[in-house]
Amino acid sequence: MKKLVLASSLLLALPAPSSSAPPSLTAAPGFGETVEVNVVNVDVYVTDKQGKRATGLKKEDFEVLEDGKPVQITNFEAFERTAPTPADAMPPPVTPPAASSSSPSPAPAAAPDPENQLSLVIFLDNLHLRPEHRTRATEQIRSFLARGARPGDRVLLVANGMDVRTLLPFTEDRAALDAALRKAESLPAFGAQRDQDRRTAYSTMMNLYKLWGCSEEMIRPVAAYAEQGKADALRTVGALKLTVNSLAGVPGRKALLYVSDGLSISPGEELFEAAYSVCSGKAQTVLGIPLPPLERPSSGEGSVYNPSQAALDAQQYSVANQISDLAAHANANRVTFYTLQASGLQGTASADAGFDSTERLLQTHDIQMIQTTNLRGSLTALAADTGGRAMLDANDLAPELAGMRDDFETYYSLGYTPAHQGDGRMHKVEMKVKRPGLRVRYRQSYRDKPALEKVFDRTLAALYHGAEDNPLEITVETGEQAPAAGGQYSVPFHLRIPLFKLAILNQNDNLYKGKLRVMVAIRDEAGGTSPMRQVEVPLSIPRKQVLNAMGQYYVYNLTLNMKPGLQHVAVTVRDDIGTTTSYLSRTVAVGSTAAAASGH
Repeated sequence: MKKLVLASSLLLALPAPSSSAPPSLTAAPGFGETVEVNVVNVDVYVTDKQGKRATGLKKEDFEVLEDGKPVQITNFEAFERTAPTPADAMPPPVTPPAASSSSPSPAPAAAPDPENQLSLVIFLDNLHLRPEHRTRATEQIRSFLARGARPGDRVLLVANGMDVRTLLPFTEDRAALDAALRKAESLPAFGAQRDQDRRTAYSTMMNLYKLWGCSEEMIRPVAAYAEQGKADALRTVGALKLTVNSLAGVPGRKALLYVSDGLSISPGEELFEAAYSVCSGKAQTVLGIPLPPLERPSSGEGSVYNPSQAALDAQQYSVANQISDLAAHANANRVTFYTLQASGLQGTASADAGFDSTERLLQTHDIQMIQTTNLRGSLTALAADTGGRAMLDANDLAPELAGMRDDFETYYSLGYTPAHQGDGRMHKVEMKVKRPGLRVRYRQSYRDKPALEKVFDRTLAALYHGAEDNPLEITVETGEQAPAAGGQYSVPFHLRIPLFKLAILNQNDNLYKGKLRVMVAIRDEAGGTSPMRQVEVPLSIPRKQVLNAMGQYYVYNLTLNMKPGLQHVAVTVRDDIGTTTSYLSRTVAVGSTAAAASGH
């Protein structure tokens, strides 16, 4: 019998990796339209007034509202800790006895359910961390992971400084994670520099006050400090969004532990308050702080600063909206924030120790409270809006981290099917427990992503984290590389797709048709990514050959032009009619790297 092989080829010349956003993805209408079941899952943490976990609840104990309207709960599952967490480290693996012909081989351990597996990201915000605070936090996090981690949980370590760096990809290897956290303690941290910048801005402000009095000139160093603080805060928000984006398509439960001394919601607000105190007379008359004598400006020089303007000026540098957007973005991608204030009980006052008498104003209660409230407010908002926990004012982090672990082990998962399907909009979620005296935490909103956007997210998860899923049973082979223009190399990929896995429809008496969608993205070792590319691939099989074809493969060839070095490639193949999608991840040594790897 003659073997039937359908073949197609495509040349994709992808540009060099860049940070530009990929184009929007839209489906071609009119061919094999399908509606996919859309279930919204919400993890709910229930406690009593004393904070003790409430267990034993049933589906009928909950009420769910979307955009203020009740919806029917279609999925319900209660997760409870089945055994107490050991007080000491997990025991080392037991060495099995030598195999013999008379003893049966032990059954392999069951793989964790991807939908219930926990993916935890530890995000060290070195832009807003003091080295000593980071060391104290990482030491306790290492102890927590060694003693309280569950088998199957994966942990990713990310550091944010002058750039966003993945220090360790997702792993279950606790020894590797411990080593990576130790190494992270030697990275540059800039929290102390931020304190020095504040003092410098204040000192410059007071020197200008001595020369010009309450003038617009006096406010310039304050505004410059606030502007830099806002830029640093937005850099961190951008890094967090990038991390959340990479998690969007990772299956299962996702949590992000944000470790920071605090991200100020209104950078520089405390210095604007200091300017108000000086220019309104509050510093002298209310706080009893003497001010230096003035040299009044000559006529026509400078302009007077109105102290009542200080509060409004401070709000120009607020990042409250961006933090709110970050929380909504995390909710849209089912990522829960756990925020850890590494400064602990020392707060901000300890960081400003060593002031001389001319800097007493920065140590006053009002200004310290403004600074403290700004730093804590962002941590509280991110955790509360996504259903997580804010860990504040604690030098001993063990109880707080234990509370986070309890969230991972004891919770309720509720699901419902909304009336809309992939409308791309944000929807508010409200969860109620009918039993009195109980409190709930959960994500406050979600975005109903279109089906293709979800595919795009999963492709990014394969690109960044190697999150594969291959229900179409596709095999991938790479061919021989060849030099290409611009110092790049052409690398052929051959995809073998079993036709019996695809939805092939009878479109007329003579032809059966299907439709595939292929997406490709590339990431280099430095983290640069190429824009996502996609192509639609129609399939046509003559009616007389359908039965024979179902036992064969569709061979799809594509060629990628890539720079030399290690390149990470994500390939997604979607059956647009059957709505089944395979996500594949490969790391390829390109060019001279490939030759070195092969020993040439």
